Amino acid sequence: MDTVVIKYGGHAMDNAELGHAFAADLAHLAGTGLRIAVVHGGGPQINAMLQQLRIESRFVDGLRVTDDATMQAVEMVLCGQVNKAVVSAFTRHGVRAAGISGRDGGLLQASIKNPALGLVGRVSRVDAALPRCLLDAGFVPVVAPVGSGPEGQALNINADTAAGALAGALDAAYFVLVSDVPGVLDGEGKLIPALDRAKISHLRETGVITGGMIPKLEACLHALDAGCARALILDGRAPSSLRRYLEKGEPLGTVVTN
Repeated sequence: MDTVVIKYGGHAMDNAELGHAFAADLAHLAGTGLRIAVVHGGGPQINAMLQQLRIESRFVDGLRVTDDATMQAVEMVLCGQVNKAVVSAFTRHGVRAAGISGRDGGLLQASIKNPALGLVGRVSRVDAALPRCLLDAGFVPVVAPVGSGPEGQALNINADTAAGALAGALDAAYFVLVSDVPGVLDGEGKLIPALDRAKISHLRETGVITGGMIPKLEACLHALDAGCARALILDGRAPSSLRRYLEKGEPLGTVVTN
């Protein structure tokens, strides 16, 4: 039975209509026997909370600089507000969803990625026992991307990175990044249907790939290196794009290979 790990983007979650469509597709796919795990983002929701708290947001290479105050807000929003909202939305469409964070069961163990970024984690180990138990019981694990540091402290982990690490640990047949972009675009704004490691390196060096697309592609490559069979960046704004790709093999998004 194939396992699919999906990164569900914060921007893709903003639109209620798209959220309902995604949940309905997820219920259908789970009903066909696919084992599905979801790692959600929450960038817009975190931004909104930080604005309310009057905490400035800063980013380096697409990653949020996270001090102590920011980390408290991130954990509150991701593990509380967003995680339970996603679980509730899935449940309303008949998905047996269970919300957890990367801190539960030692799922995502991490080290400090870069001192300049503060409490941002680099995944050092994945203990997939808890999501495996949930998958075996017929649940869809819904994971908030907050990990535990060496001293047990909460670390902010980029959701794309967390999802890629989980996909590798679960030996997933598919790792799908559902976002609010068509895929990877070239210098003229046209979709690139397929990329490998060499092409990604060239596009980064020439400045075509920048910002938030960098951790997305790094997550895809990491998932492939760790044992995931296929990685895809998919536009969550396109109607039933996930279902169309998995069931019909439609050429959507950007497929990343080693």
